[in-house]
Amino acid sequence: MKATHRVHVAVCAAAACVALIAGSATAQDAQQLVSPRWMVEIKGGDFEPDLDSYQLFYGDDEARHLSAAFAYRFRPWLEIGAEIGAMREEGVGLLAAEAVPGGEVTYTLMPLHVVLNLRGVFRQNQLIVPYLGLGFSAAYYKQDIELQSDRTGTSALGGTVRAGLQLSLNRWDPDARSGYGEGEVKRSFFFVEAQRFTTEQGDTELGGDLVLLGFRFEFGKDARLSSARDKAKGQ
Repeated sequence: MKATHRVHVAVCAAAACVALIAGSATAQDAQQLVSPRWMVEIKGGDFEPDLDSYQLFYGDDEARHLSAAFAYRFRPWLEIGAEIGAMREEGVGLLAAEAVPGGEVTYTLMPLHVVLNLRGVFRQNQLIVPYLGLGFSAAYYKQDIELQSDRTGTSALGGTVRAGLQLSLNRWDPDARSGYGEGEVKRSFFFVEAQRFTTEQGDTELGGDLVLLGFRFEFGKDARLSSARDKAKGQ
């Protein structure tokens, strides 16, 4: 299945999961949620660029992609964050005078995203958390072309959409089985995520579709939890 189709399927699946879990959750569940404030993610997977003739010059229609992200959470279900990624591929360049494949070329792309995430979390020790994200994207690109000048620059501002499913690892951590750890890492997740982003440089589209696997680590105390514990100690 192509990355484009996987992205569409993932967005629909995550939306359906959010709706299903929300429908089964109670208001009391939502009010009792305790949530860390800071998140860090590392992830990697396949990137299918929209770049014209990419397969012709690089031998495949997909490339490996790595990224790191962080976010700040306002509510258990709402957070804003940023992500920076990187891909590098080697292929055959284009002879400008003859418009045919020529010398070696190395293509580097580093997209930057600013994203608002909506998370389908309604219970304190929820095993699977679906999420959806919307935001803005831009990218730095560089082409090292044999016997030609390098081409570098930044793209115009574009957009991004993503969806995924997070599997809580707290249930396998003795320190965090209740859904909120006592150590520095309050929660951890393994996740699968699909993304699509668009960003142009001139008339050239540099975006594409991604399918990623990764780990998320959540830090920082919830203010309500700290207040509740202080009150309990004072009694």
